[in-house]
Amino acid sequence: MGMQIKKITNDAIIQDILKYSAFLTEKGRKASTIKRYCYDLEDCFHYLTTEKKDFSSNVWATFTSDDYERFFLMLTEERNYSDKTLHRIYVALNKFFAFLVENDKSIENPIPILHLNIHPDRSLTKDDFISLKEQERLFLILKSSEGLSEKQLQARSFLYDRNTSIVKLMLTYGLTLKEIVSLRMNDIHFEQNIIDIHGTGKRVISLSPEDKQILYAYYKIIPEPVRPAYHSEDPFFVAFDFNRNTYRWVYETDSPKALTEIAVQKMIRLEVARAGLRKGICAQHFRNTFILHLIQQQCSEEIMMQRAGLTSKISLKRYFEFAERGKGSLTGG
Repeated sequence: MGMQIKKITNDAIIQDILKYSAFLTEKGRKASTIKRYCYDLEDCFHYLTTEKKDFSSNVWATFTSDDYERFFLMLTEERNYSDKTLHRIYVALNKFFAFLVENDKSIENPIPILHLNIHPDRSLTKDDFISLKEQERLFLILKSSEGLSEKQLQARSFLYDRNTSIVKLMLTYGLTLKEIVSLRMNDIHFEQNIIDIHGTGKRVISLSPEDKQILYAYYKIIPEPVRPAYHSEDPFFVAFDFNRNTYRWVYETDSPKALTEIAVQKMIRLEVARAGLRKGICAQHFRNTFILHLIQQQCSEEIMMQRAGLTSKISLKRYFEFAERGKGSLTGG
């Protein structure tokens, strides 16, 4: 086929993609299909190899499931890829690794274990939202020490308000994962109970006095030497070091270490499991629920778009369809 891999410099990855391309050719796949598959693979591994500095002797053992989740997060949050496109890339990666494993049993396929919520061209169902009963259980467990190890208990006082703040900002105010980790101290205005959000377009959210107190309590519990400076570019949500039981500091930049999207996802996953809720509840469920509540409150489309930081009314179509099917109530379990 004369397939060329231009963006990747790692020879082992290039050779495996070319072998896969030859395999697909032998199976009689269309040239356009093979080109699309190889483009998706090249795009993924270009991103991963740019992120990674050190490689193991077996290149495929270099990348973790977190790395692939971070790649899909980038596609979602930065490139705004549709569920249909995300699913296509997911399938391409899964088939590629199935081919690699078939030829080398020491290689593991990391794709099926990813915690992704991709449903191409599918109508929303009640499983895409978090019910009132599930919300109450989640907030209850966020306050509790139920199911925590001794090490986790030691850190709990530092994390309760932080974790509760994150879930509240997503569920009550509609922030995305990217918006959560992008918050800087100069976006937070405690004295006015407002936060500036810089997503697809700038918007301002007004916090309830109770929610402001939770965010402020999280901020104040951070030890002063590593606390983000008020009215600065320091991140608002800071990563936590469980080994030293304190918040992380980056000495190179002389600033607190920002919490990552992967870390927020993991926190939600652990708290959902601790609460005994159904597997798979994630940040997208919180945002879905926020948007549905706007519809239930009979907000205009313009207000909904502004409050959710949406740029197109098309994004609301699935939510309206779900609400109109008479399944828009989330009061149950």
